[in-house]
Amino acid sequence: MELNKLNEEIHESDVLIKVNNYAVWTPEEKSWWRRTPNNGAGKTTFLVSVAGKCNLPSSGIITVNNVNVNQMQRGVVEMVPQFDVFMESLTVYEHLVFMTEMKLGSVKKIQNRTILRSLIQELKLKALENNTICTLSGGERRLLSLATSLLSSPLVLVCDEPTTGLDSYNALLVVGVLKKLSKGGKIVICSVHQPSSDLFKEFNSVCLMSEGKLVFHGTQRECKEQFERVNLRCPLNFNPAEFYIRAVSNTSTCVKEIMENNRDSSVFGKQFSYFFNYSRCQRNWFKQVQLMIWRSSLSLKREVKNYIFQLFICTLISSMIIGTCYVGISGTTQRGVQDMRGFLWLMCSEVSFSLSYVALYAFEFDLILFKREVGVYTTSAFYVCRFLTLMPRCLVWPVAYVIIATLAVELPDHILTAVKFAASLIITAIASTAYGLGMGALFTSTGVMGDVMPCADLPLFIMSGAFLRLSSLPIWLYPLKYFSHFYYGMDAISNIYWRQIDSIDCPANSTSTCYENGMSVLVENGYSEDFIFEDYMGFLFVTVVWSLVGFYGLKREEIKGYAY
Repeated sequence: MELNKLNEEIHESDVLIKVNNYAVWTPEEKSWWRRTPNNGAGKTTFLVSVAGKCNLPSSGIITVNNVNVNQMQRGVVEMVPQFDVFMESLTVYEHLVFMTEMKLGSVKKIQNRTILRSLIQELKLKALENNTICTLSGGERRLLSLATSLLSSPLVLVCDEPTTGLDSYNALLVVGVLKKLSKGGKIVICSVHQPSSDLFKEFNSVCLMSEGKLVFHGTQRECKEQFERVNLRCPLNFNPAEFYIRAVSNTSTCVKEIMENNRDSSVFGKQFSYFFNYSRCQRNWFKQVQLMIWRSSLSLKREVKNYIFQLFICTLISSMIIGTCYVGISGTTQRGVQDMRGFLWLMCSEVSFSLSYVALYAFEFDLILFKREVGVYTTSAFYVCRFLTLMPRCLVWPVAYVIIATLAVELPDHILTAVKFAASLIITAIASTAYGLGMGALFTSTGVMGDVMPCADLPLFIMSGAFLRLSSLPIWLYPLKYFSHFYYGMDAISNIYWRQIDSIDCPANSTSTCYENGMSVLVENGYSEDFIFEDYMGFLFVTVVWSLVGFYGLKREEIKGYAY
């Protein structure tokens, strides 16, 4: 099945893209010592605007068949950006299956499977199906990006620099595919910075831009005539594209004259192109989460060695060090009280810091992918998927810490106490992950999350009670502990341990106040009496609050617009 037959329900109609007094601008960035220059002709911004993905301030309107492009159903106009962004560890086929499921519906349906197979065949991706994306060449990645955009069979395909960085073979291959799409009835708009003369001849119409303004639009013959009217004639055997670009770049008078003589350059398209009854599948929220978890699990399988290495470095070695330093300690002596406090704090803090800092950088590599795929799935589904994919760490890491570290210390009813420790630390890990994701989503785009996080950590871990008697906190500072996952973690494991200590030895010659039992230690630290309800409700509160912060951070990035 050929590219121009991917949708059987097509019929003739007039397809026009109209640009009516459209202008885009960015707030001018100024500082007291210099003004930030604004370079570029505006090609990418114009193409993103035509695709309906520009979130910059604008005036005027762009329409496709008299419908505002910003209000059109997603998928009618698709864009192939200059820089390709994928989940690199997926195979070509896995990526296309995921996008088919998201854009069209179940790949098990014969129609959707036929579209997928046809695109793979037509774009010469069959031999690359099982190759991971990170191994693809530039031309192969561009074809994969084309296939992704063509899944929804868009009416208009906008390509930003489709041949940049490609060798002549791959460039001609990509252009050949685009030309075939154009002949099949689709409008294909491309920006090309410095096209060769052979490539220039392939286009039906030409747009020239200079300093953010559309200078000319028309056929190649009309372009030649327009330039000749202002006494600019392209020499024989000279690349006409290069000649026109030099002319509009170097002669401001030429630009003004051409714009005066070409006032109808705001209309794009061609008569008797093809249109079809467009319908796009919108997957429900739970299906979106399921599909993204499936995609993430495929990536995780291929990175399992890195995961095991992180587990070994971050968990096994540090827990062995803790166990070695605290070997043989017991909370049944006055000296052992302080030792056990330190042991419990180190277990809690290692789990909390490890999981929160892993989560902190979770969005650093995913943010561009998320902004590139805006509209394919919802922001909340993406956040929930990212949160759930970190859950295996929240289970494995605390259990590993407890199993190894507690072997060296004396615990009452050792196995049962260790199980309770593990359960409390797992919940602590979940709250810590929510905290890390919230901070990461809030500051990822600014690149300062690694600087901000320690500042936020400081007041939160002071509230843990390991360094400060909570009962001595001033009233105005006391509520801060309820936002601290360190506090809830330390409160839970401290109560689990100290409530089992009925008596603590006190030397007869002791000159300091002795702790009589574990409850007196808890009272001294200011921990709660009803710890089960308070701690676990607290964990839920902290997890929800930081999840909302993380969602807000991602939503803010989505509002900023498409990443191009």
